Amino acid sequence: MDNRLLEREIAWVRLADALGARSRCFKSLIKQFGAPEAILSATREELLSACPDIGKGVLAALAGEERAERARRTVFWCHQSGVRLLTPSSHDYPRAFAAIAEPPIVLYVKGDPLALRAGLSIGVVGPRESDEYGESITYKLSFELAAAGATIVSGMAQGVDGIAASAALDAGGSTVAVLGCGIDIVYPREHKKLAAEIAARGAVITEFAPGTRPNGWNFPIRNRLISALSDAVLVTEAEERSGSLITARCAAVQGKAVFAVPGDITSPRSTGTNLLLRRGAELALCGEDVLSYFRALRQEGAKWRIPPEMLQYSEITPEKLHQHGVRTFKERQAEGSKPQSPKRKREAQASVLDVCPADLSMLDPRQRDLYLLLPDTPFTVDAAVAAGFDPGEAISAMTVYEICGLVTSLPGGVYVKK
Repeated sequence: MDNRLLEREIAWVRLADALGARSRCFKSLIKQFGAPEAILSATREELLSACPDIGKGVLAALAGEERAERARRTVFWCHQSGVRLLTPSSHDYPRAFAAIAEPPIVLYVKGDPLALRAGLSIGVVGPRESDEYGESITYKLSFELAAAGATIVSGMAQGVDGIAASAALDAGGSTVAVLGCGIDIVYPREHKKLAAEIAARGAVITEFAPGTRPNGWNFPIRNRLISALSDAVLVTEAEERSGSLITARCAAVQGKAVFAVPGDITSPRSTGTNLLLRRGAELALCGEDVLSYFRALRQEGAKWRIPPEMLQYSEITPEKLHQHGVRTFKERQAEGSKPQSPKRKREAQASVLDVCPADLSMLDPRQRDLYLLLPDTPFTVDAAVAAGFDPGEAISAMTVYEICGLVTSLPGGVYVKK
């Protein structure tokens, strides 16, 4: 590899390490300085001029030389491990990411980058603990969409994510998984075979550096990438306060279509999808509902049709899922009720999202500073304004805190820390 290209990759990785995921300053900085090397060599005054909101922690990180060696090790590991590095200056960097407010600075990719530029991509999201209805409809719709030529985008988690990816593979289609951890970590561990299959028939991607654990904070952050990469987001099941609704909100903000599957009005797992439909989401009863929407919008959409002979294979069975190392929720429940050996118990605990310690590492420095200033008693946005924060910035931060589970909103614009 050309040495100049290698040094450029190292500079991008170092910049991503300093700014963190979902940086609000990145676009302003790259617009002002044009290249990562220029940002890293800029003075404190130049950086503040380009992005007045940049925090002290980020300024220190940009100036710190210790990150340079870490970035170098990361780049060399990626080259040795067959992991592609895509940056905004790369030819294969998805244009869909460049269009969003907070694009990934570095994208780690296993598989074919061309899968990120498919003709039609549908994000399929839903709960980890789906019921039989949700699992069957997820498999059916994902299979039909993939059979018609759409790429299925998901998060590769347990439940709906794994089922959607399995259905796409069974249909002979392409699928992309967006991780909430490093590219070297399979989460959950039982999806090791599925991850390899996705990389072989599509791509596994993440903006988190190798070694990043699946911290609970990472998942709401990565959801914006699932929606950005998708032409539409399909929510098959969701509770009222589900992470799937975060992805749906991201899609709406990004101008993407949102589809929802109606469900039993007495089931908590359908509350979110029924609410989306009430708010104007598109109805999805089958894959054809999604395909016909895009056929009406795009001239080339005529090719997106489900082969009639494929419809007979769209029914979910445990055997189909087992081929990919994926299990139904009922099977996982049954497994969890059995006595476990100490080793099996440790492995199971390590793969549960809720045991990952929550911290403030995924907030940008300004959001972190504000959170630490907030009182432990109930407060309003006025508390943030009194601490010297702009009202708009304070309101935006409260939204981030709520999404990440740091605060709960009460009637009357009152918040409490959790």
